Amino acid sequence: MRKYIPFLVLLFVGLWSLGLQAQTTPAHALTNVTIHQADGSTTESATIVWRNGVIESIGSNVTIPFDAYEIDGGDSLHVYPGFIDGLAIWGSPDLPKSQDLPKLDNPGNPPYDRAGIQPERRPSELLKDDKAFESAMKAGFTTAALYPNGYMLPGQVEAFYLASSSEDVALLKEKLALAGSFDEAPGGWGSGAYPSTLMGVMAQFRQVMFDAEALQQHMKYFAQNPEMPAPERDQVLEALFPLVNQETPLYFEVDQKEHIERLFKLQDEFGFDAVIISGKEAYAKADELKKRNIPVLAGIDFTDMPKWYKKQKEAEESDKEKEEKAKVEEISDEEQAYRQKQLEAWKAEVTNIKKLLDAGVSVGYASAGLDLKELSEKMEILLDEGGLTENELVKLMTSNTASILGISQTHGALEKGKNASFSVFSKPMAEEKAKVLHAISNGTIYEFEGN
Repeated sequence: MRKYIPFLVLLFVGLWSLGLQAQTTPAHALTNVTIHQADGSTTESATIVWRNGVIESIGSNVTIPFDAYEIDGGDSLHVYPGFIDGLAIWGSPDLPKSQDLPKLDNPGNPPYDRAGIQPERRPSELLKDDKAFESAMKAGFTTAALYPNGYMLPGQVEAFYLASSSEDVALLKEKLALAGSFDEAPGGWGSGAYPSTLMGVMAQFRQVMFDAEALQQHMKYFAQNPEMPAPERDQVLEALFPLVNQETPLYFEVDQKEHIERLFKLQDEFGFDAVIISGKEAYAKADELKKRNIPVLAGIDFTDMPKWYKKQKEAEESDKEKEEKAKVEEISDEEQAYRQKQLEAWKAEVTNIKKLLDAGVSVGYASAGLDLKELSEKMEILLDEGGLTENELVKLMTSNTASILGISQTHGALEKGKNASFSVFSKPMAEEKAKVLHAISNGTIYEFEGN
């Protein structure tokens, strides 16, 4: 036994030193700030202490560790849980232009990639330089679910810790979901391919699911009976196994209520869990979504406010109110009826999220292609016209989204033991000219003083 003692001693010393190193990694402390929680509560003159990417303590009576780097907020800064984007294409490779696609000899039976079927693609393997990452952090985002831009089945969904540079963006959770839509195969006249219609997309989706199921069954039979012919392996079909087995959800980008109904039919046929992305007309199917327990990662890429309505609202805040009202009264009955329908349609769009929440549907946020330059304007519309309060908006973009993505144990709130991902604003986020001065993502501090 004696000859093993030196090794055991060395092992103990090594483990002890690793533990000591973990304990003595310097902490950070942000002091004298106002903390805004996802539930709407606030704590003034508060302190947040974090170490190794985890919040150690938070509140108004916090003891700052002796080894902490202290940052004084000066009682003027406001801290919010880091916003979470439920589905974005930041860092995704560019799609080929239709005119650059070669003509196929058999467009009715194209390769998987030309048909828009690429479920094997992972964003973590494809990320490229993208200024959107820094723009997102300047807007308050610290976490995002990403997928490769594409068509019917463009790839897998993975969650990431954001950074201002693409090369520093870090994987948080893989195999989160598969992405899908009713998008037709790319290409125009002369370079197009099947499926090129909505019905074709639905038929192709069914076929590829059946093919994946058949391949999986063949692989199981072969494992039990090696004397039978070996299956021809296929990474595209094998990437669909988790969906076939109902082990992973399908994040499906869809807006029109009729298309949402078509998604219901596919769900009924294959039994997978679904999450609707964007869902501009989801309010029309709110009761069915609640019944099916289908969450919505809602987009806020609303159509523009009707010009006449915008002008009318501006007039109500100016000295020209009476003059502008007189002009409105001069319009014809036909024009008045048209404007009424136009406004109702627009109002339905901007109140979509509120109606879903009121119906008991789980709702989070997804940029779904929204240009980040428009985010502030769209959020203002949600508050002014969409029926949401500031607290509801914060919850939508933090804890609600974290829950839908399955990362709520670590993200979505500012609590001891949660991941240190939060944003420091110059003033309350809904106030005019509020800016993100610092973003902390997984414990790393990013400064945007010039934002």
